[in-house]
Amino acid sequence: MRTLLLIILVACAHAQPRPCPVPAVAAALPAEDAALRRWKAIMANDFRLPAEMQPSALVPELVGYLASPDPVRRDRVAYDALDQWIRNKVLSDAEVHALAQRLVANLRGSLDALDGVFGRSFSALVLASIVARDVAAPLLSDTERRAILSAAREYAYRETDLRGYTGARGWAHAAAHTADLLAQLAELPSLTDDDRAIVLEAVAGFVIRRHGTVLRDGEDDRLAAAVITAARRGVARPALVAWLGVLKAPIAEPFTPTFDAGHFAAARNARNLLFTLFVQLSLMPSPSDGERRLLDAIRAMLAG
Repeated sequence: MRTLLLIILVACAHAQPRPCPVPAVAAALPAEDAALRRWKAIMANDFRLPAEMQPSALVPELVGYLASPDPVRRDRVAYDALDQWIRNKVLSDAEVHALAQRLVANLRGSLDALDGVFGRSFSALVLASIVARDVAAPLLSDTERRAILSAAREYAYRETDLRGYTGARGWAHAAAHTADLLAQLAELPSLTDDDRAIVLEAVAGFVIRRHGTVLRDGEDDRLAAAVITAARRGVARPALVAWLGVLKAPIAEPFTPTFDAGHFAAARNARNLLFTLFVQLSLMPSPSDGERRLLDAIRAMLAG
């Protein structure tokens, strides 16, 4: 039985996905300007600033770049600079608090703008850097931590642009970036089992919601990392079982004669995540009690 289940999961994980949706019309990427040339010079100096420049004064410009369709401005300048300045404590605790509030607002922003996913997705990724700093040396309040967790959960249930690699515009990767944030949140010692169950709920939002997009660009690995981290830190067995039941539902639901893109994607994403979790947990040489509990629950679900 176990061999048969593994064969089914492997076959589903490697089935050819339907193409992700892309905007019908997209504006040209912005040309290099004086501001970008200035940032390239700063980047070449490992983001160390001249004495007359203050990092805090440049943060609003970097946050604006997070929404740029240009992967140089967005990935190589804005994200890399903010990540380094957060982790290396170039930004003060007060400046990080203010930045976190701005990024949470971005997660909750409008979904209407063309290519607006970049600002939302990269806000989640920078929030992961903030939470990683908080894990290493606490600076956020429990209220702030739960506000970030709540915003991540809400975002997982409302993002409509779930493209991975977009071509000239680079990576959008909303599900993967939010998974990185969820994995960092799951590491926080102050979170409870109930909080970590919200991490799993957020993962389910990307996986089984009827958005019609098959997550094909490695999102299952990043989502699985968030789930495994939450399980390792502690999630009650009833919550694990209930969450696995949510994942199983679209798989168990019969397909209709008329193609339903929402159902197809939900079933495929759930199977891919279950496959990834099963393999990763099965290959762990010394799983923790929480990881073993998750693997046992997956086995019981598959056998049921």
